[in-house]
This record gives sequence, structure tokens and C-alpha cells, in this order.
Amino acid sequence: MKKLVGLLAFAAALAGAILLTQYYTKRYATPPPPPPPPPASAPAPPATGSGVTTERQSASTYTDARGNAPVTFKTQLATLDLAAEKGRLTLALERDPARPAAPGVWVWAYFFSPDAPGRYCAGDPVEVRQPFASGAGRAEVKVELPVKGCPAPRSPSPTYYARVNVSAESAFAARLTEQRISYDVSQASPVVVEGAKPASR
Repeated sequence: MKKLVGLLAFAAALAGAILLTQYYTKRYATPPPPPPPPPASAPAPPATGSGVTTERQSASTYTDARGNAPVTFKTQLATLDLAAEKGRLTLALERDPARPAAPGVWVWAYFFSPDAPGRYCAGDPVEVRQPFASGAGRAEVKVELPVKGCPAPRSPSPTYYARVNVSAESAFAARLTEQRISYDVSQASPVVVEGAKPASR
């Protein structure tokens, strides 16, 4: 009988020791290390027509989703006819002749004046088909775009600027979203203005 009582007392003491050990282990255990910070997200891709803006001295480059040759473009001349509501562009296009040429490109531009902050005028993108039909790596194209809603000039010699975008993917991709519209004249091309009539006061 004494042995049985002793065994029971030993078993109870052993169970108590195990329970106390588990309790203090959980209570005073070192906290798990914090999860690693999420990897830095990649920067947002540029709008179609890399460079999105046509700088005065640098070219812009576009590569479409089908892997067609990158298209580099420079705005050589931009004209805005306010009376006829038309914009005219002369662009120099260049591509890698070792890669397949895009069957066409879409050109879009918007025009703005420092005299009317936060306002611009534009129309629909215009398709230029087979700009590299000759197989050459360079081509010059002239594009006429419809332009609506231009702010009225405030002087007989108003100043306007144009920002151009070219896409070999689609007309939708050529048009810049509102978030991409900028009025930074340092990244725009000066415009030759025609048909300007100052707004009457």
C-alpha cells in the first residue's frame, strides 16, 4: 500500500513538474522574429511609348508587347492651326532593322499654353501604316491630327507647346492617361501657331 501511495505521489509530482515547465516555457519564450519586410515593388512601367514625352534633344523609345523592334521617335516640327483645329507633326522614326518592323504606329499629341495653366487640347490618335515599308531603319512621317478645345490665345503671338506619344500597339495605348499629362515645358516641343485670334476682352 505504501508503494502504491508513493507511486501515486511520484506520478502527481512528475505531472505537476511537466505542467509547470510547459507553462513557463510558453510565458517566457522569446517572441518570434518579425516577418521580413515585403520586397520593394518594381517601379511602375512607363506609359506606352517609352519616354512618353518628347524632349527637345533626346529621343523616345517604344517596344510593343509582341516584341516588335523598338521605335525611337523625335519631334522635328509641331504646328497648331487654331482656326482649322488641326495639329501637324513631323516625326523622325527609327528602328532596329535586324528585328521585324511594326506594321504601323499610332501617334497622339496634346497642345498646351503657359497662358492657360492646367488646360490642353487634343484629338484622337492617328494611325501611320507601314512607316518602314522600304525596309530602312529610319523614316520621316508627317501626321495631321484633329485638335479640339484649345484655350483661346491671349495675344497675337501666343506660345504653345506639344507633347507627343507614339505606340506600335494600339490607339488606346498611344493616348496618355490624365495622370500622365504634364505641363512641363522643358519636356515639350515648341509649337508654330497658325490662325491665332486673341480672345476679345
